[in-house]
Amino acid sequence: MGFPSLFKSNFTRIAENTVKYYLELTRNYGDRFKDEISLLATAGILDAQVYIFAERSIELETILAMARAAVSSEEASLDISTYKRVAMGERLRKYRRKRSSAAAVELLVGEETKFEEDPLFNFVFSLEVELFAVDSHRFSRADIEWSCYTKANAISNAIRRTKERYNSEVPFALATANLMDSPKFEAIRKQLGIRG
Repeated sequence: MGFPSLFKSNFTRIAENTVKYYLELTRNYGDRFKDEISLLATAGILDAQVYIFAERSIELETILAMARAAVSSEEASLDISTYKRVAMGERLRKYRRKRSSAAAVELLVGEETKFEEDPLFNFVFSLEVELFAVDSHRFSRADIEWSCYTKANAISNAIRRTKERYNSEVPFALATANLMDSPKFEAIRKQLGIRG
């Protein structure tokens, strides 16, 4: 049981952890959120808490902006859009060698739509880009975004599996309760629009 987790990539770990926080928030505090934006932002803050509260390398407003963009229907506001088109073009060329053009286009359009329509995926994707950008100074943001896009299916699968299997884990439940109930975080909850 422990061996598979040893081989998880950081892409899947970030996705799993963010979704675990998201589920803790939804299940235990769902009535305190005014909308999906504040819920996503809170899950992101919990996952990136070291970067926000200890290192101060990511601003709270950055997380909020990512949540707004993830929920927005404007594809241009998402980090994934440019890289998605490039990757889909490259994959389309590969599929054309193996299949008819129409079948390749249908397959790729379905895959592209799957990512565009899921605010949780879009948020996790943007959060991963931001975390890797802070940690990987020797790579450009464009290279980091491209790397995240190449792992889009793994990220999506990690989100799906976590949503299906996660019940609760003490570290995630405690960190969530601390942010949601501690007087120390009252100002942050207000900024996020969390009730109570």
